[in-house]
Parts: sequence; C-alpha cells; structure tokens
Amino acid sequence: MRKDTGFSFLELMVVIAIIGIMSTIAIPGFIQWLPKNRVGNAAREVKSTLEFARSNAIRRNRAVRVEFDFDAESLTVIEVVDPDVPTETTLRTRQMPGDVDLQANGLVSPVTFNGHGFSLGSSGGVVVVNTSDNTLSRSITLTVGGNARIQ
Repeated sequence: MRKDTGFSFLELMVVIAIIGIMSTIAIPGFIQWLPKNRVGNAAREVKSTLEFARSNAIRRNRAVRVEFDFDAESLTVIEVVDPDVPTETTLRTRQMPGDVDLQANGLVSPVTFNGHGFSLGSSGGVVVVNTSDNTLSRSITLTVGGNARIQ
C-alpha cells in the first residue's frame, strides 16, 4: 500500500492565511519602530565616535579633536600631530543617516581631548533628532572629564 505524503491544498491555504493575519498585525509596529531605531543608532554612533577620539588621545598621548558639521550631519575625528605646525591626520569620518539631524545643545564644535582624555573646555551636549518626527530625539552629553552619555 502506498502512503501519500505532503500537504493538502486546504492546509497550505490555512498557513498562508495565518501568515497574512500575523503580518497585518506586525507591520504597523515595525513601521513605528524604524525611526526610533535610526535615532538610537545615530546617538550610539555619536557617543562611540567621542569615545573613539578620547581613547586615541589617551593611547597616542596627543590632542585629538572631533569636528561636528551640523550642516552636513557628519563627524570627523582628527589627530593633531604637531600643534605648532598644522599637521593633522583624519582618523575617522562618520555620516548620519539622511533622516537624522544633529543639533548643538551647548556643545561647541570642535571638541578637543588632550592626552589624558579630558575635554579641553568643552562640555555640553548634542541632540540627535529625527527630521520627520521632531518628537523623537536622543541627547548625548559630554562632561569636562571626557565622558559621553546618552540620555
């Protein structure tokens, strides 16, 4: 006797209907999650760039600065090789996503870290804002001690 294996057409249609219903429920939540995720990722990118600059300043025992370009929505980490002679090396450049806006919140660009990791006279914050929904924002604060924190 031969045994038929596989799925019947009815079983297949029930599974497709269940997947369709679950997708209908999940898609609106996913659409609302995307902008929050982009703002959070951009805030983490700004924080990690500040931490990268600070750690390089300590490791190389040289001044390293972070330049914020609020018009182009980018950050550039530059090592100051010799303060007397304008010799600089770009260590990293980061571009924010298109729907994310950087805004100064008491932080003056550029931020310079000395060889001990302290922020030279710069403390304050940067706000990362979603351009399509200004209610979505994250604030990154920098202390004079050189520590960055996301709020």
